[in-house]
Amino acid sequence: MSNARTTRRLAVLTIAGLLASGLSALGVTAVPAVAADRTVALVGDLQSELGCSADWAPDCAATELAPTGAEGIYSAVFDVPAGTYEYKVALNGGWDEAYGLDGGGDNIPLTIDGPVSLRFTFDDDLKRIGVEVAEPSTGYSASDDALIAKPVRQAGSDEQFYFVMTDRFTNGDTSNDEGGLSGDRMVTGFDPSDKGFYQGGDLAGLRDRLDYIQGLGTSAIWLTPSFANKPVQGVGADASAGYHGYWVTDFTRIDPHLGTNAELENLIADAHDRGIKVYFDIITNHTADVIDYSEKQYSYIDQATRPYTDASGDAFDPSDLAGTSAFPALDPATSFPYTPVIAEADKDAKTPAWLNDPTLYHNRGNSTWTGESVTYGDFDGLDDLMTEDPAVVDGFVKVYQDWVDLGIDGFRIDTVKHVNFEFWKTWSTRVLDYAHDKGKKDFFMFGEVYDADPVKLAPYIRDTDMNSVLDFTFQSSAVSYASGNSAKGLQTLFAGDDRYTTPDSSASALPTFLGNHDMGRVGSFLQNTDAPLERVELANELMFLTRGQPVVYYGDEQGFAGSGGDKDARQTLFATQVDEYADQKLITGEQAGSVDRYATDAPIYRQIAALSQLRRENPALLDGAQIERYAASGAGVYAFSRVAAADKIEYLVAVNNATTAQTVELTTLTADASYAVLHGDAAPISTDAGAATSSPSPPCRPWCGRRMPRSPRPPSRRRSPSLSPPPEPASPASPPYRPRSPISGRRPASRGAWSAPTPGTRSAPPRTPPRVSTTTSAG
Repeated sequence: MSNARTTRRLAVLTIAGLLASGLSALGVTAVPAVAADRTVALVGDLQSELGCSADWAPDCAATELAPTGAEGIYSAVFDVPAGTYEYKVALNGGWDEAYGLDGGGDNIPLTIDGPVSLRFTFDDDLKRIGVEVAEPSTGYSASDDALIAKPVRQAGSDEQFYFVMTDRFTNGDTSNDEGGLSGDRMVTGFDPSDKGFYQGGDLAGLRDRLDYIQGLGTSAIWLTPSFANKPVQGVGADASAGYHGYWVTDFTRIDPHLGTNAELENLIADAHDRGIKVYFDIITNHTADVIDYSEKQYSYIDQATRPYTDASGDAFDPSDLAGTSAFPALDPATSFPYTPVIAEADKDAKTPAWLNDPTLYHNRGNSTWTGESVTYGDFDGLDDLMTEDPAVVDGFVKVYQDWVDLGIDGFRIDTVKHVNFEFWKTWSTRVLDYAHDKGKKDFFMFGEVYDADPVKLAPYIRDTDMNSVLDFTFQSSAVSYASGNSAKGLQTLFAGDDRYTTPDSSASALPTFLGNHDMGRVGSFLQNTDAPLERVELANELMFLTRGQPVVYYGDEQGFAGSGGDKDARQTLFATQVDEYADQKLITGEQAGSVDRYATDAPIYRQIAALSQLRRENPALLDGAQIERYAASGAGVYAFSRVAAADKIEYLVAVNNATTAQTVELTTLTADASYAVLHGDAAPISTDAGAATSSPSPPCRPWCGRRMPRSPRPPSRRRSPSLSPPPEPASPASPPYRPRSPISGRRPASRGAWSAPTPGTRSAPPRTPPRVSTTTSAG
């Protein structure tokens, strides 16, 4: 087989590889070739267009890249005609060493609509290839309009989520605390003095506190799984209750500890009256732990050791049949590596009834979280469904179509990477189509793929009908930056956004978050830093001012920090009876205590509400394009512009995580303009005719500004960059400055954002983007 491997990819002009590799093509200058031991040739089905006698010819000198003089860097410019191609590089005139997409063996797709000069650059150390337009056209003309596509903004992708664990929010109905069961906590699951058991929160409590949730600017409530759960699992010190919702026995009704289906409908109706949607957290990977193994062993057994066999004894691999309508009949006594057994009392424990069939589960033992066990293994004893079987696919399609009918507005999908990919391709299409057919055109589904690598996250958006995925990459990068690490981490984060771009999707739809019920709260990550409150505020501002749909985890707005993940991140907002929760410190330094925590004047609550209002009043901050302006090499400033295509107003945002004020020079989209302060401790700034400016940024604070309308100025007139540190406000209410709030004698770091409208006479950014110098204060 030829080394010219093909892959199924979206055909686009790929320049992201250059950025991802760390190469700067603009900084690579062709120099006369020098003697080298290695040669690098551009190979692919474009070679015959570039002077070679054949395609995929590694020995063709016509497409060799020349050494640039920089060690290990090779580059050349070729005039490429319109067409769709695939390419890679081959070294030393043969196929023994060749590199393609991301430095691997896959070919790189390239589609261009017209003839163009392209520079191809190869880094022999990183094994990455970059491509850029070598000679961009000069100036902008009306004919260029045809090349500009409307930005992709998915229906239902402009929410601000409030992620709430229902059992931990408000106890609105004490009569359901024990879920209609009688007995001690090992029967009912209710023990408000133990963080591992039901505390009493319910749907009635959520309904009672909608004012509080709405006050944050919330547009969608995301509920942890609310289905009926097995009340208690485990014994002794390992016993815990299903308060979190992930041990489902009945997928058709609400857990009686939380309320009823009718109460859910009432909550949805009240929320909808306020313009708030209700999202369900759903599960397809597993059920509660009901199935045991007769062998009383639970270690994972791989398929190489013991393959599956059908009822006739013939071996097969479920992955070979996934996504098809064919699946063999299985025998519970002989088909599995472990023999599944169900206690007589639990024969009908699950609903719908098909879930009680033990042959619809993998029955291989506990996952090791590697290899095939990621999708075939039990999730710490939970019964792992055979999602390759079309019976399971069909069953869950029906389950979740019924919840669409009840009125749910969208789904957050649990444990996505632990389910085979073919399941999602079928299930997501059928459920989304059903919701659309029912008139829910903005029904939105996003998956939990617990990974911070966009290479692993993006396929669930690109290759299924899942609308988006939780942005774990943002979470890790934003918290890292807020804690004081390099701004280059944010640069890497946003450089990966192109992976989510298709004709139907973009990174703007990614739900962004800072912590959750599994990993822990953002406060727990930042509570041991030099300025915990300010750094949490900085993280929030990153989440609200950058692309994506911000997710506020319940209790973060009250300053809860906790001591870690899982149970340690699941405090009650109502007065706790758990001593450990009461003894914890809030991010402000105050002891949590055993008191209700619904104060709308809490520092983080007020901050989130203000950021939400800022986004609503300036839509470019909600779904506008995001263009990077500056990223410090180390702690310091990260700056970017946000621009909405409709109003052509540029918003400039600069954040600073350093402990000292920083001044940087950067380039904006808008020349010869003034920017008014919208948010943060900063002064107005202006750009010169080349769009250069200087902006002060105080420590650990953002600065956000909006470009002000102005009369056109002669192109030759330049304005000197000028920015000085912001003066102290005359009074706490003096606009445009936000009052400073020292914590423990520390001056908060400053962040900022400005905005300015792009000139009405220009339909596109200038050829030479404006430069701006910005100073932000520290954190």
